Amino acid sequence: MNPFKNLSSDQTRDFYEGLVHGKNERGLWGMESRFDADQITKKPSVLKHFLPKMQAHIYNTHDCLDLGCGPGGFLALMAPLAKSMIGADIVPSFVKEAQGVIDKRGITNCKTMLLDGGPLPFADAQFDRVIMIDTIHHLEDAPKTLAEVARVLKPNGLFLIFEPNKYNPLLALMCALDKNEHGLLRLGSFYQYRKLLGRDFEFAEESYSGLLVGPEGKNAVAIGDFLSGPAVKWLGWLCPKLFIAARKK
Repeated sequence: MNPFKNLSSDQTRDFYEGLVHGKNERGLWGMESRFDADQITKKPSVLKHFLPKMQAHIYNTHDCLDLGCGPGGFLALMAPLAKSMIGADIVPSFVKEAQGVIDKRGITNCKTMLLDGGPLPFADAQFDRVIMIDTIHHLEDAPKTLAEVARVLKPNGLFLIFEPNKYNPLLALMCALDKNEHGLLRLGSFYQYRKLLGRDFEFAEESYSGLLVGPEGKNAVAIGDFLSGPAVKWLGWLCPKLFIAARKK
């Protein structure tokens, strides 16, 4: 029996619905520290480590999908870069909040969509870019979902990924104690993502990232910035995040 088995899609949806409505507590990874969309768009770590990567890979000619968009903070930052953007999630309250963020900011090239956990409701080769941020390790059936990602990407399209780095010992411990994050302990490394993505994708870029969404204390953010700096490349493996740009074969 695998002690770190992922939750089902229904369990994941129900947990985050409960989190939004105050029925579930999550300490450092709760709503205020990690899922406040307005705060995400302003966080120095996000503006330093996330936005430049998206600016380098998303252009105003691209149709994009933010798969697992959450409450819409990252979606709001990416949509102005693209020709069009869809934010999709299985959590109804997240989709509602994401649409609210888009409407509040007057972003007209973006819409949101609620998913049912089945095949993606998009045409073959519909998107130039698919983005997943802290989502893959939550998937009930990652190979099946990623095959769908490959299907909806255009030939040579890019799959842009941010995922937690399990070699950061504090992060690994926090994930071991949180059943909603157990998938990280089976993935969480470039090696494991190469294995997972290898059938349909080839890596175009991989790098450690100092991106820290929560907790947002100044010391934690400063450590993330330090570890990802050019002067300490030999410590990069301790960064909180992995960034991957994988090209569809």
